[in-house]
Amino acid sequence: MKIAKKINTILCDDVRQEVGGKMSLMGIYSKDMVVNKVPEILPFINLVVMFEDIKEPFANLFVSVITPKSEPIQLSYPAPPGLEKGKDINIIIGLSPFRLNDIGPAKFEIRFSENEKARIVHRFSIKTSDET
Repeated sequence: MKIAKKINTILCDDVRQEVGGKMSLMGIYSKDMVVNKVPEILPFINLVVMFEDIKEPFANLFVSVITPKSEPIQLSYPAPPGLEKGKDINIIIGLSPFRLNDIGPAKFEIRFSENEKARIVHRFSIKTSDET
């Protein structure tokens, strides 16, 4: 079963909560994360996951962050309070600091139970500015 009618993900440097509940996303990355050099340490990185019309409420998120020449980062988060069928919800997965050891393909994988296959995958590439 689908978790939600629609799921969108955006990778960015920072997320700011504004008056009235709006989010401002700073430093949005397209498919490529371009840095000056590697290794590099970014102060923050955030994956924003936007769920539209929840179909299957969940209790937890299990996140794996996979980058070149690094051990995968494993995180778990409880579901936000008030998660119910039919609601829209945004979840921010933030890492600080975020170390990049090399260029190449990277991804965030999200599961809703520890042992299941990833149901949301946000892929991106790490490149240096001299490659673009």
